Amino acid sequence: MRWGTWFSRYSIKAKLIVILLIATLTSILLMGTFSQYLYAKAARNDFYQFADDASYRLNRQIDLYIQQMKISVSSLLAGPLPKRNEFNSQLGNVGIVQNWLVNEAPSTPAQLADLEDVLNNYVALNYSEVDSMFLMSQSGRIVSNVQRFDEASKVYLNEPWFAMPMSSTLKVLPTHQSQVTGKNVISLLVPIYATDTMKLGGRLVINLRISELEKTIVRSSLAKKGYFFILANDGTIVYHPNSDWIGKRIEQTELAPLNLLTSSSVQELQGTEMLVAANYSELTEWKLVAMVPFEEMASGITVARKAMLAAMLILAAFVLVLVPMVAQWFIRPVRQLKQLMEHVEKGNLDVRAKVLPGKDEIQLLSRSYNRMTDQLLQLIETVSSMKVNEMHILLRQKEAMIQALQNQINPHLLYNTLEIINSLAYIEKNERIQVIAKNLGDYYRYTASIIEPIVTLREEINQLEKYLEIIEIRFPKNFQSRFYVHEKYLDIRIVKCSLQPIIENAIKYAVEPKSGNGTVIINAYQEANDLIIEIADNGNGIEETKLKELQERLSWIVTQANETLIKSESLGIVNVQARLVLQYGPAYGLTITSFANRGTVVSIRIPVLEEDGTRIKE
Repeated sequence: MRWGTWFSRYSIKAKLIVILLIATLTSILLMGTFSQYLYAKAARNDFYQFADDASYRLNRQIDLYIQQMKISVSSLLAGPLPKRNEFNSQLGNVGIVQNWLVNEAPSTPAQLADLEDVLNNYVALNYSEVDSMFLMSQSGRIVSNVQRFDEASKVYLNEPWFAMPMSSTLKVLPTHQSQVTGKNVISLLVPIYATDTMKLGGRLVINLRISELEKTIVRSSLAKKGYFFILANDGTIVYHPNSDWIGKRIEQTELAPLNLLTSSSVQELQGTEMLVAANYSELTEWKLVAMVPFEEMASGITVARKAMLAAMLILAAFVLVLVPMVAQWFIRPVRQLKQLMEHVEKGNLDVRAKVLPGKDEIQLLSRSYNRMTDQLLQLIETVSSMKVNEMHILLRQKEAMIQALQNQINPHLLYNTLEIINSLAYIEKNERIQVIAKNLGDYYRYTASIIEPIVTLREEINQLEKYLEIIEIRFPKNFQSRFYVHEKYLDIRIVKCSLQPIIENAIKYAVEPKSGNGTVIINAYQEANDLIIEIADNGNGIEETKLKELQERLSWIVTQANETLIKSESLGIVNVQARLVLQYGPAYGLTITSFANRGTVVSIRIPVLEEDGTRIKE
């Protein structure tokens, strides 16, 4: 159903309510949508800025802590150190760590004990969060501060740092489980240089318990449900509030879908939209990732959504209550006009609308209604009078036309036929006169009847056969007539006496001059939705001047009004042309084609119609 048709089925009041509701609710909805979009965008930007600042500060804090620890072990690695049990004396061996790294000779138990004490004292005096320390030479010798260190088992061989090549820069290994203490630690790999040659002599491995790093991160607040986690460059989770994930690859956890290639983004994780911001540390080569549920940062959106819904409900109630009251005020005069129009519809043109002064459109419409009814009443009276007069005139014209046309056809045939009868009766004195008389009588009865001016092609051809039989009696030796009309065309309707005048002209101008030595052919075929009937003879043709005059006469008839055709005196094919144009219109009628010394073809074009006047489809 088309929109306009559907919309017109409802009252103005219903339309006003629907339109105002749609306009109001759409406005609120659009305003709420834009507000929500802008608020969400602002919330994301605020989070990115806040998370970036917090991540930077936290990364900076971790980097400073590592740098501070590196500096604090410098004196341990390069300076003079006392022997065991001589920490209170001013004298002692110098460069105990340096000497051990440079001297590749097997270490004595006393030397190992001194080194272990140095490492333990450093831990005790500086950093309680140190889980263990390992001193490793270029040749792979190991000394640790861990008491009861089982040198024979060499469990340190499975430590991730053991197989790593020596490096001249500080390295930080992500969280892993210490094979010595069994605790989760991160490892600082501090390079040690020989004081005499300034060449790399080994490294100091400091294992820090993850708990200290956790305290640092937990102290950094990131909303109620937000948190930080640290991801190493190789994908290992250094820290996460979920302790089960610490030390695992990120692909092995629920964090696998995260895309950390961009610094800030909104991503969906486990069905929850999360705001994600990542900050990279060049020292540790770690990413500090901040994550906060989007709805927590944009909690104001929920409040705005509820406010928008409340406003929509309030305005909808307001429209539903107020609009019907206002609409009633506008619709009342329209209903009155509707009632007046119903009276007009029933034929009562005397009712008038009450008009108040002013520029109100309803009052202007009422004035127009009153003027319309006055003019309509006058117009109906005028049209009725003119219609009656016109019908009388047309009826008289139609009757005169039919009578005049039929009167034009009959005399000529009558005179010719009577002459034939007289000639035959005088010369032959036989029964053929009876045939002629009978055919002549049937034909005149057919043409004299004006009750049905439209007949079938079958009836027309039947009368032609009777007429041509008379002609064959007159010219028994050489005259021939042929009909090539398909059975399916015989029930097509045609104007009565359309073919006989053309046949008669063919006999008169083509057969008689040749003493009956001639042929007349009647053919019919369909062209689109029209039927073409052709009447051809093999006479001498029509002179060019007379043919042109006759064609101009036929064309002139097409352009004339009915009154002009009635007044014109015409015979034969001109008469047929006039009746065909009157019946079917200017697109139909006769066409004449003539060939010198070869004959003439007259074509009749009529529409193919059913009995009810509708066209027959081909």
